Order: sequence, then structure tokens, then C-alpha cells
Amino acid sequence: MFDLFIRFRVSRPARPSQSSATPLKIAVDREPVGQAPSKKTLKIDEVPRWYDVNPFIISGYRRESNSILGSLASWTYLHNETCNIYSHLIPAVVSVFGQSLMYEHVRTRYLNLTTFDWSILSLQLLTATVCLGVSTLYHTLLNHSPRVSHRWLHCDYFGIMTLILGNFISGLHFGFYCDPTLKYTYWSLILTLASATTAMLVSPWFQDPSWRTFRLMSFIFTGLSAFAPIGHGTLLWGPEFLTNIGVPYYLLEGLLLIIGCFFWEVRIATSRSRIPPFDTNRARNLKRRAPERYFPGTFDIWGHSHTIWHMFVTLSIGAHIMGLLSALEYAYMRSSCRVAL
Repeated sequence: MFDLFIRFRVSRPARPSQSSATPLKIAVDREPVGQAPSKKTLKIDEVPRWYDVNPFIISGYRRESNSILGSLASWTYLHNETCNIYSHLIPAVVSVFGQSLMYEHVRTRYLNLTTFDWSILSLQLLTATVCLGVSTLYHTLLNHSPRVSHRWLHCDYFGIMTLILGNFISGLHFGFYCDPTLKYTYWSLILTLASATTAMLVSPWFQDPSWRTFRLMSFIFTGLSAFAPIGHGTLLWGPEFLTNIGVPYYLLEGLLLIIGCFFWEVRIATSRSRIPPFDTNRARNLKRRAPERYFPGTFDIWGHSHTIWHMFVTLSIGAHIMGLLSALEYAYMRSSCRVAL
């Protein structure tokens, strides 16, 4: 859910001025019709001005495609978004096929599994698939055009909020399995909160840089709201309740996201100008992008901070699913509802 902390620059890219038209034209000039481009990737000083570059990634930038098929074709060669694409594309495919595998597992283990309970588990996998799939397309289409890149950034936000909703709905369902009133109350609260946050993200009113802190705090508040039902359940049924409903796995989920954020933190910079790779002003506005910050140019393709972040996001999804299976075990193996304990 912290993935959107790294993408708060959502104002529309400014059109280049007339004074900058010549160097920009050089950067995006097309090859003659029928002739293949001399190279598929560019260095940082060759990219179009609207590109949102990482100053510590020196090479591997794709050419502006202005074509969905052209951007999809970049799946077939190496560039600095390849690992970002496949680190979420592969888990998305696994999640799709994982639906049937999980169904066979839980149906065999719990013969009295209800359709509604399975629907909640299936919803979790579905929201994970949506989040991972949209992230894949966002990174794929980053080189399409300013307009398409901006729109898919909003789609990426929507995918992230979809996963947050899936996490809350599934966790609350099995956490308050025997208290539907509390469950539906918290469902209503998180749905309202997530809807308001999403509307704020896509509203032009809140795209100005002056609203950046407000946007950041909205997402932090949305994530931290998970502690409200956890604390409520602890007060009602005691600390053992946390272990029974899989909270240790949910805490692991949060820890994995925090570790991922360590490699790629919030970007403070607001300038959209193209900068040299070692520009000190831009670097000063980046809290941390490890490891490429310390070895510029070394991790252009493999192992840079955003790919590491993607890996930890995927692991956190796995941790949440393990927590759900633990809660499902508790819900079906005990002889009475926890309200009677």
C-alpha cells in the first residue's frame, strides 16, 4: 500500500517551451520510415524532457513510443523498466492460476467451506491480481506519451487502493467472523475512507504540489486505520485473539513494506526539467534510492531500488494470504465462536 508514496508527482507534465524545442526534438526524433532505430534505449541526457528520470540510473531509458504496441514490444528487450514490469507481471499470472490451486486446497481441507468464505479468499487474490496487473501496464506504458503515462499513473493508484480494500475486507471477515455487526461496520468505514482517498488522488483540485503532504498523510492514515479493528478485537477477546486471526502475518506484511520503502523513499523534488545524472540539487531532493544512489550507473537494468520495492510488495501479498489461511483455520477448527470464549 506504500507503493504510491513514491508517485506523488501527479500534476500534468508541462509542455516544453519554444526555447527548448530544438534539444527536445533531437531527443525524440524518429528514424526514417522503414528504417529500424539505431538503438532501442537512451541515456539520461537523450530522453524527452517529460520523462520522469531517476538521476542515479544513467542508461536503459526507452524511446518515446506513442504506441501501445510499441510499448508492449519493450517486453522483448532489456531496459531499465524490464525488471519493474516482470517483477509484477509474473506474480500477477501466478495469482490468476493460484485461484484454482487455493480452491482445491481449502475445499479439500474444509469440507464445510461456505461459498461466501471462499468468495472472500478469492476476492483477495483478485484484488492482488488487479494491483499487480495494473502496475505492470503502468510501467509498460511509461514511455508512451505524457498523457497516457499520466492516466496510467492514476490507474496505478486505483490498483493500489483496490488491493488495500481487498486486504481489509478479507482480514476483517475472518477477524470478526463471529461478530458480523462489527465486521460490516469496519467494512463500511474502510470503503468510505478508500473511496475518499481515491477520489482525492484523481481530482485535479488536489494535484497541485501544495497538496503533496495532504496526499501523503491520507495514505498513511488509510494504512494505519488497520490498527483500529486490531485494537478493538484485542480489547474484546484478549491478546491471544491476534495470533488466532493471523495478525503476526499481517505485521510481517507491514514489515516487508517498510523494508521495501527503505530502498525507495518519498520523492520530494518537484522540478520536471531534465537534469544531468549527478546533479546535486536533484540528488539532494531524493531521500534514498539504494543501491543505485551509491553506485550510479551500476544498477540501471538489474537490482535498482524500485525493483527491490516490487519484490517486497509481492512478498507482502504472500504474507497476507498466509494470515488469511491462518484465520480460516481458526474459524473452521474451533467448536464455537470466539464471542463465547
